[in-house]
Amino acid sequence: MEYTKNQIKYNWKKDIEDFTYKLQYPFGENNKSYLAKSLSAIPEESSDKKNSLTSYSEATNYNAPIGQEYDDYQYSYEEGYFKAFKLIIAGSSNDSESFLMPALFLARHYIELSLKDEITNVSIATGSKFSIGNKESHCLTELSNSFKKLLEENDLNILQEKFFDIIESIDKLSPKSDEFRYTTDVSGKYNLPIDFTDDKESPNVINLIVLGQYLNYIYLHLYSLYFILEDNEESLLADTVFENPYVKGLLYGVVHSNISKTLNNSSEDQITSKIKNCISSVISNNNLKIDSSDIKVDKFDDGYQVLLNGSKLFMIFKNDESWILKTRPLIG
Repeated sequence: MEYTKNQIKYNWKKDIEDFTYKLQYPFGENNKSYLAKSLSAIPEESSDKKNSLTSYSEATNYNAPIGQEYDDYQYSYEEGYFKAFKLIIAGSSNDSESFLMPALFLARHYIELSLKDEITNVSIATGSKFSIGNKESHCLTELSNSFKKLLEENDLNILQEKFFDIIESIDKLSPKSDEFRYTTDVSGKYNLPIDFTDDKESPNVINLIVLGQYLNYIYLHLYSLYFILEDNEESLLADTVFENPYVKGLLYGVVHSNISKTLNNSSEDQITSKIKNCISSVISNNNLKIDSSDIKVDKFDDGYQVLLNGSKLFMIFKNDESWILKTRPLIG
């Protein structure tokens, strides 16, 4: 069928009007509630798009604050991706093929965030080593293996093999993390087959109910550990310097800095000042509410001790050509 440009523009404008009913999803057409009307509407032509986006809504529960009011971001990121995943699964029955894309991406991203966070929390609690400048993997299997090793080294592991098998099975579905985010990879090859195939190496279907059960199992175990370590007034990190999210942010920033190369090229009498400069940069670049003048770096035994207002934060020391950060153990 041939179209003129004017016909395309005419039909386009007409379809915009005709397809407004699709905006009612997930509400039925007879739902006349304020929320249904609001979420089925489009911005009015006269409204200020930018200011409207950041203005308060009459539906107060839909005003999402930016910032955590001193709390750690860990809860919002993990809980947000998990709950979004659950909502997608619950609404997927009428279009499971398209709901699969965000569902698997959110499942995978939730697991990645949670494993990285709990590796950090357990390492702080046990005084385990952080390799400074080490690039974190996106591979869920590698992360879960690191998590398992950390727990076992500190005699803390209660996880069954099912936990790690589930993570590995999800990792195999999306080993590069992008397969369900983008149509093609960087070389232009389709991430998923266009047509259904009988390839024995690839699944023909993903059961979203089972995927939901899998993530429930992972969530139950990781949130329970998070609750013990950080998310309540009697948690392990409560009443310690690491209860302060800015301190955790400082630790995280130093661990992911490129200071190792700088320290390797510095003389021994320069290292203390180089560490202090790195810490000051992390504080400044991340707008951490810590006064750099309250940070002190001292030579201590075979390493360098970092203190905040006299409280011990962590030690930094050299291991071969790499540098290590280590906190004081909080558990016996």
